[in-house]
Amino acid sequence: MLAGFQNVTFEFGARAIIEDSTWHIHPNERIGLIGYNGTGKSTLLKLLVGEYQPSKGEVIRSRNTSIGYLHQDLLSFDTNESILQVALGAFEKVLLLEKEIEELGIQLEKNHEDEALLHLYSDKLHEMDTLDGYNIHHKTEEILQGLGFANADLQRPYKEFSGGWRMRVLLAKMILQQPDLLLLDEPTNHLDLPSIEWLEKYLLHYQGSVVIVSHDRWFLDRMVTKIVEVFPCQGK
Repeated sequence: MLAGFQNVTFEFGARAIIEDSTWHIHPNERIGLIGYNGTGKSTLLKLLVGEYQPSKGEVIRSRNTSIGYLHQDLLSFDTNESILQVALGAFEKVLLLEKEIEELGIQLEKNHEDEALLHLYSDKLHEMDTLDGYNIHHKTEEILQGLGFANADLQRPYKEFSGGWRMRVLLAKMILQQPDLLLLDEPTNHLDLPSIEWLEKYLLHYQGSVVIVSHDRWFLDRMVTKIVEVFPCQGK
């Protein structure tokens, strides 16, 4: 099991959003999370990632499970970086390694006979190759273009784009991180038809588990193999 709930109750003020709920998410599952507005679908996702804590019960997250969570609140994020730089943030380890290699290269220009430095430089190059770090720019550009960005847009500042286009950048970054569990809250809201079709093709081959909150029945029919429905707590 990657994550889930065991007898979880979550109360918002005097209102119980979920009560004594158990839900286990397993590897390679494709789950559609549905329910009327206000029943607590987004709350469930926030409990899963630890943004909220349950009133009772246990939220289970495997120690080694990485979780990506795409939601509307992310739109408050702002930066002068280009959209390409923002999406490349998915490869934090590789970017740090790039800087190390660059700095080592400068040191070697000054002292090219330092064997210890040469070995370290060689090790870092090998690590970069192992991480497939030389392809991250190509991968990032490919996914951004798949989500509707023109090649000329990639160097434009993130803050110049509207909320819908910003959401696409953050979706690209999350896809590139390849988490074990991908939580998508209304992912098609800001996508045009070609971008939705691209996302469908991508998710069909995604190696991790996916939970999708969506009111788009046709999208869910194509994407998920299991439905979890949230009902309002009775008498609360």
